[in-house]
Amino acid sequence: MSDRTDCSVKQNDAARQGWLLKGRRWRRGRKERNPTAPDDEKYLQRIYDFRQLLNGEWAWDVLVALHNGPMRYTNLLNAIREKSSRNSWPGKQHQHIQDSTLNRTLRRLEQGELVQRCREDEFPYHVTYELTSAARELLVVIVPVIEWAESHADLLSRAQQRRHDEASGIE
Repeated sequence: MSDRTDCSVKQNDAARQGWLLKGRRWRRGRKERNPTAPDDEKYLQRIYDFRQLLNGEWAWDVLVALHNGPMRYTNLLNAIREKSSRNSWPGKQHQHIQDSTLNRTLRRLEQGELVQRCREDEFPYHVTYELTSAARELLVVIVPVIEWAESHADLLSRAQQRRHDEASGIE
């Protein structure tokens, strides 16, 4: 009985290190990275969930602005306004975020547990916002998507131009 346990432990350790048992021999193999295939219903549902969690014109702006640490509301608003004017995609409703829009975005991100609101106990009361650990993790795992966008900058540029043309009625 203990031999079987030892064997399964060895197999599990080897599998974690990228080795596969083929027949009676151990061979170096690839570990399956994505247990959910793109044609799987669960895969599509998780993409939908992700989009809903980060739905909103300014959600990513808030996450990126808070990346360096907690910020007071006014500083956050100014940081987003400073960087948002660089967006040249058509369809962006406003070049500068409004006060009420930032409030709604922060509430939605708080509900999604991506942003935490911290209010000081002493007068004058100050409110700061900071990323949760889930949001910090999200900003790390999104790096491959950003790298993909960098390597396909020409594709994105063409798509952006087509949208500009479509928005202005040019064919």
